[in-house]
Amino acid sequence: MKGFLITGTDTDVGKTWFMLKFGELLKEYKFKFHFLKPVESGCEEPDGNIIPKDAEQFSKLENTPLSNICKFMFKAYASPPRAAKLENKKIKLADILNFINEKKDLDNDSFNLIEGCGGFFSPIADNKLTADLAVKLDLPVILVVNNKLGCINHTLLSIEAIKKLNLNIKFIVLNDLSKNVPLDNFEELSRFTEIPIIRLKYKEKADPDLINYLT
Repeated sequence: MKGFLITGTDTDVGKTWFMLKFGELLKEYKFKFHFLKPVESGCEEPDGNIIPKDAEQFSKLENTPLSNICKFMFKAYASPPRAAKLENKKIKLADILNFINEKKDLDNDSFNLIEGCGGFFSPIADNKLTADLAVKLDLPVILVVNNKLGCINHTLLSIEAIKKLNLNIKFIVLNDLSKNVPLDNFEELSRFTEIPIIRLKYKEKADPDLINYLT
C-alpha cells in the first residue's frame, strides 16, 4: 500500500485540517489519493445523530462515500477505546486494520492518507496506541505540530518515539491554528532536527513544495 500515516504531537493539533489542505493540493496537481479515518470519536450531535464531521469533510472533498473512509464512530469526545466502552462496545486493532485493508486504494499511483487518533502515543483500540497502528502499516509518517509554546519539546519527544520504532518521518507540519501566533517556533525547531518542516499558515493553502516529498 502506498501512502502516509498522519499523526500528531497531541490531540487537536490540526491533523484533519492539514489532511484537507493536503488533499486539495493533490487534487489541484492531479494526483490520486484516498482518505482513511477508520475511527472517529466525538460524533454525537444535539439531535442524537452520529455524524463523523472530520470523515464527512474527507468524503466531500474526495467525492467518495463516507463508508469508504470511516467505519468506527463513537459519541463521546474521548479516546476511541474509552468512547467505545461508554457504549458497551469494544474496538480492536485488528478490526481497524481489516477496514483499512478492505478500503485502501490499491492503485500504485494513489496515495492513501490514513489519520491516526490524537498523538502518536494516544489510545486507538483496546490496549493499543496509534503507534501500534503505525508499526503494522509501516508507512512513512507525517507529524503534525501545533505551532505554540511547548511544541518543540512535544515534537522532539514524538520524533524520538517514532524513530525508535524504525519508522520514517517524511516531514513535519508546523500548523498555525490561529491567525496570530504569539510565538513562532519554526526557526528554533529547525535547529534541533534535520527532518523537513513545512509551514501551514492559518486558513491558507498547503505549500506546493509538499509535492516534492511525495517520492
